[in-house]
Amino acid sequence: MPLDNLASGLSHSSQLPLTPRERQVLQALAMGKSNKMIAHILSISMYTVDGYVKEIYRKLGIRNRTMATLFAVQHGILNLNHLDMADL
Repeated sequence: MPLDNLASGLSHSSQLPLTPRERQVLQALAMGKSNKMIAHILSISMYTVDGYVKEIYRKLGIRNRTMATLFAVQHGILNLNHLDMADL
């Protein structure tokens, strides 16, 4: 399932300080995608992905992908009910 098709798992809460693109990157991180794979999926450079990841970590006060995954699940950015194991 491509990232765009997981919109039902995105939180539209205005309380989250993330841009739509940052939410896409966070969603991909939470799905276990590497920065290289995220860059390929979103048609951006790996350096751009690195920048998004750093900014997401800063905004959310997290330090690693495990914390990012937990945040994404807790805030409805990644809905495990809609996740297909083939996506991992």
